[in-house]
Amino acid sequence: NLGWPERCQPTDVYSYGILIPEVFTGRKPTDEQFDGEFSLRQWVAEAFPVAISDVIDSHVLNKSNTTPIERSAAMNELLVMIMEIGLSCSSVSPNEILDMKEVVVVLRRV
Repeated sequence: NLGWPERCQPTDVYSYGILIPEVFTGRKPTDEQFDGEFSLRQWVAEAFPVAISDVIDSHVLNKSNTTPIERSAAMNELLVMIMEIGLSCSSVSPNEILDMKEVVVVLRRV
């Protein structure tokens, strides 16, 4: 352990929480669809957990050697866990944001 979780600030955790949806959706918070009151985080949160695969980049969903049904179930479960981390890290309320130690624990479970 290099000690990096102890040095992470809440803004670092929030940024990590935004990075996760960026990577898996292929969208950026600055994309045209996210203006004013509607954000990348809100878009993912509205799809979470039932329709999470609707917001995931199709390239992420198609890279697997399993059948579409196996891929769909396994991928959806994984995506829900990962996006839950992103949503928890980027909560609007600073009191609800995970600290980086908690993020590491959750990531190890994934």
